[in-house]
Amino acid sequence: MGSDNKPKTEAESKKINLFTVLIPCLIFLAIGTVLAAAIFTFDGNKDKYEEKIAAAAAEDLHWLFLGIVVFGRMVVYTNFYSTGFKSEMKGNVRANPFFYRTDSGDSIVLESEGDLGRFNRANRSVQHMVENFGSFLVGMVLAGNIFPKAVFFLVCIYSLGRVLHQSGYTSGYGGHGVGFVLANIIAGQTMDGLCLIVYLKGSGTI
Repeated sequence: MGSDNKPKTEAESKKINLFTVLIPCLIFLAIGTVLAAAIFTFDGNKDKYEEKIAAAAAEDLHWLFLGIVVFGRMVVYTNFYSTGFKSEMKGNVRANPFFYRTDSGDSIVLESEGDLGRFNRANRSVQHMVENFGSFLVGMVLAGNIFPKAVFFLVCIYSLGRVLHQSGYTSGYGGHGVGFVLANIIAGQTMDGLCLIVYLKGSGTI
């Protein structure tokens, strides 16, 4: 007796299609860059942005901004790569960051029911934030020097998204979707997009 949704414990080898892992890295950045380009072009401060970017580029600091973009792609890649190994699982069991097995072969997973299950998923949301916010934190400092007001609003969107992610995750796997989009895609990828624009403008590419 038991759920068929438990992780399989027998030795299996699943190949991850690297192309499907790379797609989110590029699509997310494309979305963020489009949003960042809109900020750069239409918020009325373009001349000021160009002046600050030119000053940064004069010190070769535009390369730091490209470094943030590269780091951000790594974060997206490593997070999506691991999820491929549990793609066949459904529901709350997907919240498990690790799976264990006893010497007798029984699987050990996080409690998913009741208050303990909600507690586990709430803390998994915190882990998810820590796994993903590295480039956002650095971007707050560097991009914030170029686009201070825009970065402030991105921080607000990110913060709202993380709150919704945790409360939604607590209710059950899948409820965190809105928070994920707000924090990781709209706010996080736009931050990377701003950094990419700084590099492209500073290097004379655009």
